[in-house]
Amino acid sequence: MLPLAMGVPLAGPLTPEMQTKLRKIRYCVIGIFVAAAGRLATGDMPFNELLSGINGVFLLRDDPWLVACHSCLAGSPLGQCAGAGGGGLSCLMPFLFLSSFNCIFLVFRLTYGGPFILVSFCCQSMGALLAWRLNYLVTLAAVGDLNTTGQGQPLTQPLTAMRMFPQPRLDELEPGLGRGGGAGGLPGRGGRAQGQGAQGQQGGQQPGGGFTAFSGYAQRLGEEAPAATT
Repeated sequence: MLPLAMGVPLAGPLTPEMQTKLRKIRYCVIGIFVAAAGRLATGDMPFNELLSGINGVFLLRDDPWLVACHSCLAGSPLGQCAGAGGGGLSCLMPFLFLSSFNCIFLVFRLTYGGPFILVSFCCQSMGALLAWRLNYLVTLAAVGDLNTTGQGQPLTQPLTAMRMFPQPRLDELEPGLGRGGGAGGLPGRGGRAQGQGAQGQQGGQQPGGGFTAFSGYAQRLGEEAPAATT
C-alpha cells in the first residue's frame, strides 16, 4: 500500500480518457470490498482484498463516491502509508501490483473457494487491467510534457553542434604541419627519413668504399630532387 514512484510525474490535469479509466476502477474497488465482506462472512480472512481495496480508495481520493471513505482512512494511522499527497496517482502502481499478485494466488482457489473468490478474482483482474492502461496513458502524457518544455533538448545539442561546425583537419590548420614532419607536427615518412639521416651523419662513415650510412634525402611527392654533390 505504500505509494511507489511512477518514474515520470504528471504535471498537467487528467485527460478525459484517464478520468474514464478511474471511474471504471471505482466499480472494481467497490466489488473488491463486497468480495472481502463476503469472504469474512463465510469465515475466511480477506487480508489481500483489504489491502487492494484500501489502496484503491487512496488512488480514488478525488472520486465523489469514495471521498468520505478516503477522509476516514486518511485520518487513521493508515493515512501515513499514502504519502504526503494523501494518495492519488502515486498509488496507481501499488494497486496494479497488489491486484495482479492477488489474482495469481486466487487462480488456484477458483474451483473450491466459493463465489466470493470468483467475485474477488474478476474485480481485481479487471482493476489491474484498467490500472495498467491508465499507467500507460499517464506515462505518455508525462513524456509529452517533458518534450514540450524542452528538457530533452540538451541531449541532442552536442551532436547538432558537431554537424553544424565540423572540425578542420590537422593539415588545414598550418601548411607546415603534415606528414612531412615539420616543426611540432606529427612525424611522417619524411620525418623518419630525416631522423635516420641525422643519426647516420653522427655515426660517421662505415668502413668499405667510403659509403655513408643513412645519408639519403627525404623527397616529398611533387618536389624536385636536389643536385648531386661530388
